[in-house]
Amino acid sequence: MASNKIDQRAIEKHVKEINKAYERAFKKYPITVPLASRGFTPSSGITGVGVGIEQDPQLVRYLIWLGQLPETRFGEQADYAEHSGTSLEDVAVLAAELERDGLADAMGSFGSADSHRVTADGRVELRRLARLRSEPAARHRYATDAFLRWLYATAHDQSPVSPAVFLDTDESHFAGGPLSETELDYALARLTNSGLIDDAGTDPKTVTITLDGIDCVLSGATVSDYLNRTRPGDYYSINGTNIVAGSQGKVEQHNHNHAFDPGVMREFAALVRQLAPTYGLDSVQQAELIRDAEVLNEEASSEMAQPGRVRAAYDAVMGRLTEIGVTSAALTTTLAQGQQAYTAVFGG
Repeated sequence: MASNKIDQRAIEKHVKEINKAYERAFKKYPITVPLASRGFTPSSGITGVGVGIEQDPQLVRYLIWLGQLPETRFGEQADYAEHSGTSLEDVAVLAAELERDGLADAMGSFGSADSHRVTADGRVELRRLARLRSEPAARHRYATDAFLRWLYATAHDQSPVSPAVFLDTDESHFAGGPLSETELDYALARLTNSGLIDDAGTDPKTVTITLDGIDCVLSGATVSDYLNRTRPGDYYSINGTNIVAGSQGKVEQHNHNHAFDPGVMREFAALVRQLAPTYGLDSVQQAELIRDAEVLNEEASSEMAQPGRVRAAYDAVMGRLTEIGVTSAALTTTLAQGQQAYTAVFGG
């Protein structure tokens, strides 16, 4: 006679699988709500920072380690703890996070619950991380955000800190790969030019976080979203060529048919001045390049910035950069940033 006994263990296993499926679906297709409190515009793009686990270097490192094992082999937590120098307790938490997100499965009833292997979704995530590691824009965004968060955590009392120390931290790794000194220099130039950090003027170089930088971190927004925010209460009424501000104490009227904002050119000029010593130029060529970058900054900073003058100053800087015979990571980064700045200001 057949047994009518309910297999409670099988039911629990089935329910667990259903819950995992829902969690994976929610991760892929999250419910989103608009951010209206401060007018931030969330970052977008399939390679944008914040769409996966790339902001947690320890979690990424553990997933990559599991992914390097043969597909049929389970990785023991104790082995990874010994390999990475991470405490066994922390590894257990990392494993639980990967399992929760459907990126790893535990051996479970087949053996030790302390052993895991990468799931099919985990393999997809590993491929995405590999693509991110070779995506300059994603790396630059992460370097800027991660450094500012690290600086706040290290010295939110605004005491000077050597930025070079950042490269020795876990936070200096993006999507499983280390950030370079050039990428750190880019982040420093962007944050300094945007007023989120200050150069303390010391030798060796140290920086401090500003009040705006602290506000950016506490807001929870990325640096890009914070700088592009819409400030509540600022509104403009435009009638023909007359501009009337609703909450501005001082307004200057300019009769332009459209807005011309060369702000990103200032960031580009700051990057050129920052990286000029790394291009391999002689002292005369370096001085000329820095001089041209300073002219570009002045033209882009003018209250009555003229598109023609800004374009001419930009062309002078790019002309000198393209004449450099020796290709380097710093030069490649600078040229890419220059092209992006041109597109942002003048269009394609």
